[in-house]
Amino acid sequence: MNKVNVSVGQLYKIVYKLFLSMGYDEEDSAYAADVLVETDRRGVDTHGVARLDFYHWCRDSGRVKKDAKLKIINSAAPYLMVDADDGMGIIMAHRAVDLAIQKAEEWGCCVMGVRNSNHFGAAGYYAAKCVERGFIAMVSSNSGPILAPIGGKERIHGNSPWSVALPGGNRHSDPVMFDMACSELSRGKLETAEREGKQVQPGCAIDRDGRPSVDPAEILEHGSLLPFGGIKGYCIIVLMEALSSLLTFSSFGKGTNMKDSDNTGHFVLLLDPRQFGDLSAYKKSIDEYVDTIKNSPRAPDVEEIIVPGELEARAIRRHNEHGLDLDEAIAESLAKVAVKTGLLEKGRGFEEMLGWS
Repeated sequence: MNKVNVSVGQLYKIVYKLFLSMGYDEEDSAYAADVLVETDRRGVDTHGVARLDFYHWCRDSGRVKKDAKLKIINSAAPYLMVDADDGMGIIMAHRAVDLAIQKAEEWGCCVMGVRNSNHFGAAGYYAAKCVERGFIAMVSSNSGPILAPIGGKERIHGNSPWSVALPGGNRHSDPVMFDMACSELSRGKLETAEREGKQVQPGCAIDRDGRPSVDPAEILEHGSLLPFGGIKGYCIIVLMEALSSLLTFSSFGKGTNMKDSDNTGHFVLLLDPRQFGDLSAYKKSIDEYVDTIKNSPRAPDVEEIIVPGELEARAIRRHNEHGLDLDEAIAESLAKVAVKTGLLEKGRGFEEMLGWS
């Protein structure tokens, strides 16, 4: 598939203008553009601008509330409970995490639940945002059912995306973090395989009858993904879904779907490492810990041991220098949204958008 190279700055301007054209104000458009472009910059291209057409559909179809306002339900001590008012998830979650950071700066920690939200993109975006302010972060969300429970054949669980991130040290300044869905394969990668006409690897999914399947179209339409690591991954799915759904009184199981307003819930935990001791001692420990991992004996033919979050940090530096290579189909999907919102004349393509300022 052909690629279209675009700088990080160019892509941000394009996405920002697209959200403005959907009717969002400058602040909300900036929030949304930052979530999607930063996710691509980190190399998680399944949850970046490839999802913009979906978010436009959410807005255009009325699936999300157009004039949503974040509401604080409880703000006692280090706790926050907020209602996203059925707004666009990548905007409302961004606003909610800003509140959680403010609370953590005051109390040294924050435990936040978000209810009545929608799809918020990659959990790692929000964890990384918290790390930038010096906090250890854990972020999770429920999502539309796409996994069968172990031994089942019907979609009951979401893929329970979650991320944990720790600030880096002095010599190893990049955060130590992971960002993952609990399915063996993410829905975004399933959609990418379908778009590219490829099969998925065996062992990742089942068809409607519970038999193994490698056909992404069949899996998306009728089948179910499988949890990573068998029963262990399944247990993590249940735990993350419980924190994100039950603790926030949000939807779960079949009550959460990808077509209607789904009352998505998010769970956010922030910890200030300074509350556990001297910050310089923490940074020294992180440096020593990373050294211990990376300098440990390697197996045959292994050139380097990678620390969680290291590949994403390298992707950021690479994309800052060389830009992002978008699939041609994704680039054209952005152009189609621009046509729908009146930013481009019908028949115009993505190349027309590269000169936007």
